Amino acid sequence: MRFIAFGIIALALVPALGSAQSARRAPVAAFSVVPAANNVVREKQGPTIESAAVGVRLAPGNIDAAAARARARRSSGIGHAGALMVVGGGAMVAGSIMDGDPGTFFIVGGALVALYGLYLLVQ
Repeated sequence: MRFIAFGIIALALVPALGSAQSARRAPVAAFSVVPAANNVVREKQGPTIESAAVGVRLAPGNIDAAAARARARRSSGIGHAGALMVVGGGAMVAGSIMDGDPGTFFIVGGALVALYGLYLLVQ
């Protein structure tokens, strides 16, 4: 027990002996101050709406309304068939957790819903 206590104390004191922990004074000539010009145009500082978005964004360009609607339809999510398959799978998982006849009902119903979603997907 004493060995552990001395080890913890030694670990606490060792960083103080290192040069990374010492306060070094930088030479005065290492830093120089240059006055800024008064006629310099400054950019906006602080948070902006443009910087709030994270991720990949579409570059601004000329996109007509019909192409934008078609793109939104193609990439709007998993669709109705995919949603049916997910709900059916969830019902099957919930039914497998339940006991007795209600669990069997959920498993069979979930399988039917998932199969109907698969039918809509491949149609």
